[in-house]
Amino acid sequence: MVLVTERFTTLAKASMRGNGVPDAPMVVLPKTELTEYVEPEVVRSVAKEAVDLIIAELRGSGTILAD
Repeated sequence: MVLVTERFTTLAKASMRGNGVPDAPMVVLPKTELTEYVEPEVVRSVAKEAVDLIIAELRGSGTILAD
């Protein structure tokens, strides 16, 4: 399972290919600018969505992108 922020998606995909796991499950998290210096509730919401996506991906039933 690869967790990566939007900004580093291209780099993560290249690293995955280079390490021989081009199809590893990946969850893309929002840009860090969306979670820095914001109210705790915003961070909680982003974290909950990320955890839900990770669980769905591990079960093989989810999308891989967080909005």
